Amino acid sequence: MQLLDQITYKTKYFKTVEDLIEKIQKKTVVPYQLEVQPGRIKGNKICWMPCTYCYGGSSKNDGERLDPERYIDLIDQTVSGPHGGINKIIYAGYATDPLNYEHIDDLIEKSVNLGQVVGIHSKLIKISDRLVDILSSDKVAESSYMTVSVDGGDNKSYNLAHNLSEKVKVYDRVIANIKKLTDLFASKKKKFDVSANYLVTKNNCSKDEVYNGIVNLINSGVDSIRFSFPQLPRGTDSYEGTIIPNRQEVKKIYEDINPVIDEFKDSSTKVVLIDYDADKGIRDVRTLPCFSRFIYPAISYDGYLSNCSQSAATHFKDMALGNLHTQDFWDAFYNYNEKDIFGFMNNEFKKMIKNDCRCDRKEHTVNQIFNDEIGDKLQFWIKLKNH
Repeated sequence: MQLLDQITYKTKYFKTVEDLIEKIQKKTVVPYQLEVQPGRIKGNKICWMPCTYCYGGSSKNDGERLDPERYIDLIDQTVSGPHGGINKIIYAGYATDPLNYEHIDDLIEKSVNLGQVVGIHSKLIKISDRLVDILSSDKVAESSYMTVSVDGGDNKSYNLAHNLSEKVKVYDRVIANIKKLTDLFASKKKKFDVSANYLVTKNNCSKDEVYNGIVNLINSGVDSIRFSFPQLPRGTDSYEGTIIPNRQEVKKIYEDINPVIDEFKDSSTKVVLIDYDADKGIRDVRTLPCFSRFIYPAISYDGYLSNCSQSAATHFKDMALGNLHTQDFWDAFYNYNEKDIFGFMNNEFKKMIKNDCRCDRKEHTVNQIFNDEIGDKLQFWIKLKNH
């Protein structure tokens, strides 16, 4: 059930709100996790697919990258902070795919050897034999996992969703790569959770596509499947002309495919449909006050420490916590004025509004916990909330 909690955002990211705020004010806070978003060094493309629904699709490739050796040094630093180390590293991408990075095996192996819980979010178009061996080793920490984005039920719907030529068969390759992993884990009796995420668009939402997608993913050996709906890409304000369903269309799709998903309620593979935006009202907004930088910051593909996974890109550079080309990790992380925490955070919120950053479901959920749990208990919080 731990994996299901994770994909439905029920993971507990901090002990209590009061405890977290006290640690922020004392400058002893340690992130629950760090997301690393490496970008491919060679070529002009930072990702391998031109997905039109990608939230980070407007990201520019300015060519700025951390050296592979610097990445290793920074990961080493994360486990030895002045007030404790980071126990969990997520390898993912705002506008990139971590497995498209030439040196990703080295980075993941470093985290595994340090004993960190490793999470990998990828389209799994390819995976090296070396990485398969690393992930199936006895050194991998308990609760490590991989989430594979499989936004289609067959080659046709997958290609439409990802803006690919109708002739390619990437979907077949992804399913085969998942099965390669899960078969190996099963043969070694290795517990390593592999889940699938299916972003529902106008191009992949028929009952047949959803049904086929579930069957293929169950046969590939995944532990769980999550269906959800994408955000509008950054810089886009209208659903018109996009493949992303608007609220009315989401409701209709939900009603159509929920009975299909219900057919698998007794399956050992957990299948869930999340219309999270309807439940939480987060479709295209940011939720302030924002405490992401203290809980799950991210290293962007250009080598800057960012507030969160949603702001790890070049167009958010003036919001960055620090430049990791020149600053060590903990120097950048603790680069804030704890003696005037209100003034500091208020200035950060202004930058967020100016740069039009938006929360994803995780970030909204955690920020909303502050609003729900803290109430009027702390004057510090009241001042921020009412500003």
